[in-house]
Amino acid sequence: MNVFQHLDELKDSDGVGNDAIGLANVFTSLGYQSHFVTRLPRKGKPLNSKFHLVSSFQHPTTSNDIHILHYGGAGYPYSIFQNLPGRKILRFHNITPAQFYKNTTTPDIYSAMEKFESLSYLEIASLSIFCDSIWCDSEYNFQTISEYQFKNPYVIPICKSYETNSEIESPTRNQSLVFVGRYSPQKKWEDFIELFSFWIKEFPDAKCLCIGSVIGAFDGYFDRLTKTVERFGLEGKVHFLTGKTDLEVISFLKESGAFVSMSEHEGFCLPILEAFGSGIPVFAYSAGAVPGTMKGAGVIFQSKDYLSIVHQIRENLFQIEKRTSLIHDQYRVLESYNQFPFQEVISGILESGIQ
Repeated sequence: MNVFQHLDELKDSDGVGNDAIGLANVFTSLGYQSHFVTRLPRKGKPLNSKFHLVSSFQHPTTSNDIHILHYGGAGYPYSIFQNLPGRKILRFHNITPAQFYKNTTTPDIYSAMEKFESLSYLEIASLSIFCDSIWCDSEYNFQTISEYQFKNPYVIPICKSYETNSEIESPTRNQSLVFVGRYSPQKKWEDFIELFSFWIKEFPDAKCLCIGSVIGAFDGYFDRLTKTVERFGLEGKVHFLTGKTDLEVISFLKESGAFVSMSEHEGFCLPILEAFGSGIPVFAYSAGAVPGTMKGAGVIFQSKDYLSIVHQIRENLFQIEKRTSLIHDQYRVLESYNQFPFQEVISGILESGIQ
């Protein structure tokens, strides 16, 4: 039997890629031959799976096979996924609302993102008709598609195991703030930079680490971020770090003081859990899947009152008892993710007969 995971591109460094690789390992343990069918060629470490380009896919398939489409919006030519024999599962990650691109990019990009959003939900409606099951990676994403009549819906978190920082907690703490994500408008990097402009008034030696990837279509947004740095006079203090490997990102997290998310749309937010594992306190704006992902650990704030946020970070970061308690709770939540029985859950779903 085969399992074919369909996605635009398999990357090592994003949530979708981590999830797809984790699912491949689970299916292999269940006795399936793992395949990836992608629009773009694979660029990354070798994996124990077979790779196919969707444009030239010819591998024989049967009704006993499983096809999983990782969905984060329109783009993948899903007709091949629809027409191949076998059970069909939609792995739903999220669709970014077009509203975040208004007044943050160009009118043309905003218009294109409006069309992208509309097309994506039209595809979701079509997929709901013929998919045998839908697996959402967060309760938030489940609620996003709840009005569509998908058969056999499940909430299964990103399929990944997390390591924790084994270093002994130091009485002193680095003052730098860090966030990880794509340089796209919904992440609200400009708010993170503005928050740092308040933070640095109290901690002049602090750095602001912005770890992410620049998306060509959103160059205008990245230019806006560099101008934001100039506007607040933060040159040399705000560092845009691109092209970093997973190991390099974890290293930066471990060396930072606190992880701060000002993002207003997250379908899961894998970097939060990576920050949990790195042993640094996490502070996040309550939006999208973030509260569900954090499961009560870290610090959630409901409004972007910068002075109040600075106070919360300072109080929790530099008082060792509070910081140690915060990090302990984050480790506890991370352990609950590590204990999620992916193999048993997925085996049970398949044995229950999603037809």
